[in-house]
Parts: sequence; C-alpha cells; structure tokens
Amino acid sequence: MVDPVLKHALRHLRSVRSQQPPDADSVEFADWREKIAGALDAVACVLVFEEDRARARAEAAAALEQAAEVRRRCEIGASER
Repeated sequence: MVDPVLKHALRHLRSVRSQQPPDADSVEFADWREKIAGALDAVACVLVFEEDRARARAEAAAALEQAAEVRRRCEIGASER
C-alpha cells in the first residue's frame, strides 16, 4: 500500500509535469521548471529510501539551475531588442 501523502505528492508532480509550456526559452518555461523543483522537493520529503530522496533533490536542484539559465537567456534576449 502506498502512503497517501506520497501518493498525493506524486500526483501533484504528475500534474505539474503535464503543464509544460511549449517554448523552452521563455519565462513561462522557467516558472514551470521552478514549480517542478518544488514538486520534486515535496516528493523527496516523503520518499522511503535515502537514495530516492537524494535523486529527487538532485533533480530539483537541476530544475532550478535550468530555470535560472533560461531566465538569463530571456534577459539577454530582451536587452538586445
């Protein structure tokens, strides 16, 4: 049986993933990656095994780094216009 808290966290992650914007070089995409990071952190808090928690946290950190990079590219593009 799956813990209801874990089930809820996984459903939330799935829901956020389904909202991926089409343009990977947009502020909306960066916002979405930050939401993914938050959902992954929530999942990490309720996973049973430390290895799984570490992997979820690493994926969350990578999502935040990607969001920051996309935002930098968006700012550079806006300043060049």
